Amino acid sequence: MMTGNYIESIARLLQDYLKHWSEDQPRLEVLLKQVEEEDRELTNRKNMVGHLTGSALVVDDQNRVLLIKHNMLKRWLQPGGHLDFEEWPADGSLRELVEETGISEDGHGLKLHRLHGKFGEGLPIDVDSHKIPENPGKGEGPHLHHDFQYVYELSEGAHKLNLQEEEVSQFRWLPLEELLSGAYGVRLQRVAGKILTLSR
Repeated sequence: MMTGNYIESIARLLQDYLKHWSEDQPRLEVLLKQVEEEDRELTNRKNMVGHLTGSALVVDDQNRVLLIKHNMLKRWLQPGGHLDFEEWPADGSLRELVEETGISEDGHGLKLHRLHGKFGEGLPIDVDSHKIPENPGKGEGPHLHHDFQYVYELSEGAHKLNLQEEEVSQFRWLPLEELLSGAYGVRLQRVAGKILTLSR
């Protein structure tokens, strides 16, 4: 069972995040309620109220972002997935990035993007609660993913990807500004706007 210390740490992370992005609070009502009520199954993927995930938006040295084609959802998304038991969201974000793409901190010039010091140290660029459809094959009903998204930058040139083919099938690099069109979803549109605003 999850410890109270972990839930308290997630609560503090959300408080710090909302100091910067208070307009996001209505979208996070279910997550905030789960934290307030000390839901000790926050990292249990069988929690059909909602559970925590982490994702990674990778920006390369040409200001392009990496998107992967998710097999189950049939959508272009940033790498990401479920957190392990009491895993810190930033750690889960990086782990999922490595697992799904093969990009790692070792030899790839990868680092957590600090957005020129204009954003809180160690904070996600975005927290989002979104609906996931039922998956009878996994015995899962419809539920929410409470996703903590972090930005990483690649400081070196071309990178060979090694995709986790059971979960993702393709990848593409897109100019960050292209996400502003909304063609890849409202969330990526919002995140691109945040990054561009903070990087000015």
